[in-house]
Amino acid sequence: MNEQWKVKVFAPLVIFIGFLTDGLLSGVFSVQLYGENGNIMTPRLVVLIFVLMSFYLPRNKMILYGIMFGLLYDSYYVGILGMYVAIFPIIVYITEKVKRVLHPNALTIGMMVVINLSIVETILYGFYKVLGFAEIDMTTFMASRLGPTLLLNLVFFILAFYPLKKIIIKILEN
Repeated sequence: MNEQWKVKVFAPLVIFIGFLTDGLLSGVFSVQLYGENGNIMTPRLVVLIFVLMSFYLPRNKMILYGIMFGLLYDSYYVGILGMYVAIFPIIVYITEKVKRVLHPNALTIGMMVVINLSIVETILYGFYKVLGFAEIDMTTFMASRLGPTLLLNLVFFILAFYPLKKIIIKILEN
């Protein structure tokens, strides 16, 4: 099977499965994720997949996938077009710049997941704050939203890193 064909078909399929799993986890575990104590944990498997794939797949394809899935994410989950269309390619770009300097191992990719999740959540908080949808201050955001979200997604990263890496390597094999 041609490598380009595999990248064009299977990479978006893996991202789409992550996209659906984000919504599924949010719906099924909503009581646990949106706790009574005010802590909010948001699954961001799509971000995790974009970071991991950005280490192994070509930047141009990943930016295109970022725009496509950003538009899909915005239209399906958010309702305000443009936020994730901009955020997902930014994640790919930042990760691609870091991969030139650092070797892609579990620690490096985990670090990039934390950095990119922090960027995503902070951009979203700032955007919602400007629009007047977020009424919490930055300290509360960091303690009740950013921290729990990073923790949840680090657990997902630990569980999903090696299976996702094997899938990506399989996509790239001739």
